[in-house]
Amino acid sequence: MAGFIVRSVALAGLAGTFLTGCARSHHHVPDAPRAQPAEFYQPASTQTAIPALMIERPPYRLGVGDVLEIIYHVRTDISEEAYRLKPGDRVRIVFPYQTQYTQEAVVSGDGSIRALLIGGVRAAGYTPGDLELQLKEHYRKYIKDPELTLLVEAGEVKIEELKRAITTSSRGQSRLVPIKPDGTVDLPYVGECPVAGKTVSEAKTLLDKRYAAVDMPEVEVTVQALEFAPKRVFVMGEVYSPGVVTTQAPISLTQAIIQTGGANPRADRRSVLLVRRKYLPIPEAIIFDMDAFMNSFADKGCSDPAAPGHAFSQDIYLEDGDIVYVPATGMARANDWIDQVFTRGIRAVVPYSGDIGLDFGYQIRNAPLPVELR
Repeated sequence: MAGFIVRSVALAGLAGTFLTGCARSHHHVPDAPRAQPAEFYQPASTQTAIPALMIERPPYRLGVGDVLEIIYHVRTDISEEAYRLKPGDRVRIVFPYQTQYTQEAVVSGDGSIRALLIGGVRAAGYTPGDLELQLKEHYRKYIKDPELTLLVEAGEVKIEELKRAITTSSRGQSRLVPIKPDGTVDLPYVGECPVAGKTVSEAKTLLDKRYAAVDMPEVEVTVQALEFAPKRVFVMGEVYSPGVVTTQAPISLTQAIIQTGGANPRADRRSVLLVRRKYLPIPEAIIFDMDAFMNSFADKGCSDPAAPGHAFSQDIYLEDGDIVYVPATGMARANDWIDQVFTRGIRAVVPYSGDIGLDFGYQIRNAPLPVELR
């Protein structure tokens, strides 16, 4: 009776294990996420659930042929810092008692103004109050207790000129610019700016810094991508339809291979080569194990729920101009060598037959003996 009870308990446990299959009770969720792949691969999200690691879409990076709209804004916030004169500003020096010295002056490109009696005076970089004190010091050499007031007649001249240069009736204060083959855009006052390979927010930050560097910190831009040039990925090797894959949407390495019909039976799917130039003298390259990626679920089953998600992080997104090469297996290369050397080489020059050895033996056995041996 006791043996029957033990066997019953064992059978019940076995049945419970069979029915639950990959039960959640024996799953082990690691305390820390798996080690992330190299920097060349896409980042993976922090492990929070099952599946643990899923691929994230990378931010769009501007490319050659994209068309941008640069919208200009002039900040009008009240600043605690006093205004500092810049080249092009127009000032008026007013003498209330010696009116013959009242005059207007323009801050020249070298940052100075020309004033009556005293000549050139440095003005750019000074506040109106500081320049007024400096003028009084110079005029004391010619006028006793000079009284004068400095007025800024026209400031921010560059900004006004920029507004006139970019304003159109259809788009307002904005400009449409294509990204040139060298990855730059041409903009007023700042010239060529390299934006290819940057995100929209990175391009905005760069342009704001460029305008601040030319004494226009009040100018702020908004960058909008209006047209997107198609990406071209080149797939060659052991695929059914090698060639150029053109796409507007992000495409991963595996998707590009599928787009060309997939890898054929000759392909070495464990050694797929990806070459990325990125305008570098020496391009970057990685080897992608397509079999390990595609078979991750089948190999691991549900014993390691984090493995499939981690495998997906290896299927990286491609960039414009990437080259994907699917090589042949060693067996396929050996077959090609045999075909070239023997089938199309030696056999084409020296034809032979499989029964040549039998014919030769038969002829020897039936040949008449020489006269000397008869």
